[in-house]
Parts: sequence; C-alpha cells; structure tokens
Amino acid sequence: MVRRLIRTLSIRLNRSDGASTSADNRATSTTILLCCVDDRNASTHVKLVKKVLLWMLGIVGVLAVGLVVLAVWWFRPLDHTVPHGDECLDTPQGEYLRCWDILVPSDLETPVPLLLDLHGYSSSKTGQRGLSGFEEIAVREGFVVAWPQGIQRSWNAGGIQWLSPREAPEVPGQGCCGTAIFEEIDDVGFIRDMVAQLIRQYPIDPKRVYVTGLSNGCAMAQRLAAEASDLFAGAACMSMYLLSDVPTSYTPIPVMEVHGTVDRVVEYQEGKWNGAIKNFEHWRIRNGCSGEGEVVWREGRHELLRASGCTNAADVALLSVFEAGHLPYEGIALDLNTSEMAWTFLKETTRR
Repeated sequence: MVRRLIRTLSIRLNRSDGASTSADNRATSTTILLCCVDDRNASTHVKLVKKVLLWMLGIVGVLAVGLVVLAVWWFRPLDHTVPHGDECLDTPQGEYLRCWDILVPSDLETPVPLLLDLHGYSSSKTGQRGLSGFEEIAVREGFVVAWPQGIQRSWNAGGIQWLSPREAPEVPGQGCCGTAIFEEIDDVGFIRDMVAQLIRQYPIDPKRVYVTGLSNGCAMAQRLAAEASDLFAGAACMSMYLLSDVPTSYTPIPVMEVHGTVDRVVEYQEGKWNGAIKNFEHWRIRNGCSGEGEVVWREGRHELLRASGCTNAADVALLSVFEAGHLPYEGIALDLNTSEMAWTFLKETTRR
C-alpha cells in the first residue's frame, strides 16, 4: 500500500516537473523571440537614423556649396570697362566706365530735388536700392534718386590708407575702403561729373542736390559734404564718420549721421573709429554752431541730437538708434523709418 502511494506520488511529481519544464521552455522561447524582435526593431531604427542623418548632411552640404557659389558670385570682380547700370558718364574716368541706376518720376514739370544714395563697402547699387527705402520716398515725394556704383564695390572716402587690402591699423581715422582707396580713385570727381550730367538731362533743381549712403557710402557722403559743399545742399547718412580733411574752401551745409548703438562694424563709441559723438562734435564746430546740441526728439530710447545756430543755417544732427546694428534701416530688426527722418532733415534746406 505504501509502495503504491509512493509510486503514484512519484508519477505525479514527474508529470508536474515535465509540465514545469515545458512551460519554462515555452517562456524561454518567447523571451528569445521577443529579444530577436527587439534586436530587429533596434537595427531598423539605427538604419533609419543613419538615413536621416545622411539626408540632413546632404542638404547641409548642398546649402554650403550653394552659399559658397553665391558668395563667389556676389564678390566677383566687376567689369567696369563695360556699361553696368541704367546710365553711365558720357566720358569714361580713365579706363573705367562710371555708371548708376536711377529713378525719375513721371511727368516732371518743374525742377525737383536729386538724391544720391551710395552703397556700402562690398555692396552694390542694386543692393543699396533694395535696402535703404529711398525709392519709395522718392516716388511719393516726387524727386529723382540715383544709385551710383563704386569701383569694385568701394568708395575712396579718404583717411589714412590701410597697409594692405587685408590689414588695417587699429587707429582712429583709418581710411576706407578697398580698391577705391588703394587705387586712389577720384570718386569726388566722378560724383561731380555725374551730377552735372544729370542736371543737363533732367529737370533737377541744382540748389537741392543731396547725398546719403551707408557705411563706406556714408563716409563718402561726408567727404562730398566737405569737398563739394558748392554742389550739395546737405548730407544725411548711416553708420560711418568723416575720414577726410575738411578743406578751407568748405562752406557749411547741414550734415546728419544715423548710427546704431550696438554697431559691431563701425562702433558707436570712440575707439577704432572716431565715434558718433566725436563725429557730431567735429561737424558742429566746423559749421560754427552756437548751440551745444540738444535732444529735439525721442521715441523710446531712440533720440535725435541736433545743434542749431550754425553758419548758413547748416544744422548738425545725430540720430542714435537704440539697439540697432550696422544696418539701421526700417525692417531690419527695426521699426523706425530712419530714411524718412533723413529725408525730412535734408529737404528742409536749399544750397545757399
């Protein structure tokens, strides 16, 4: 009897052990299957990530090549021996044809003002035209505006010549800029001839010829104010200072400079360049202003400093544009229409 019970129990235990082993085997097989599935999913994910990364690297590479090609095209040497604008001087300047783009309002019946808008270093007449906003103002106000092209995208604004095209001394009053200053291009002579030709061609009031510009173009505008005060009625420009000497023949004309307070190219504070306040003071003294300069307008932290009581009523102004950089034009992280303010300053006066 005891033997029979032991035998029955042993059989049941064996069966139980067999069932347990079978279950373990099934669990192990399931685990192995899941591991294989997980490995396959992980492998698929890795391949997908690799494909996405390669695709992204490909796009970045194409964009980089495109930017290099664009930069090479943008900074390519210009051929100044062939016409390259709406109009050119009737007589070449040495080996160069000097050209410009121009906007002339339709149905001009009486003489109107002329504004020259000078591009910055490494830029172009086309770039400046699209940047400054003076085209829209000219259409509305009914005056002629022209965008001349500097030799190899530069103007000879005077000052101490740089040591080489890639090296400049870290001293105030350094020269600007590029090919024009190294080749000692006579840009003052070019602009004089250009204005004379335009006055012959269009109904322009010779007593209301003005100049503006950006950066290198602003320094050139101030050089024209100093050396061609017999031609221009006023200058109002952006982001640069006077670099050339003022001749004894200078007759005071109104001068305004617009400058962003966080300009990293031409600093607002005195340092590598003369600085906005020092430039303002220089013109204030040159124009014989009795006023020390006072803030006549403020909007937020933007402010307009103006000196009056000047010879020939040639006021001097500095528009400080708070938190603006080297391109203080409306629409470039700026909602202040500085070009409109510059034109308002200019159109107040005529050449005496």
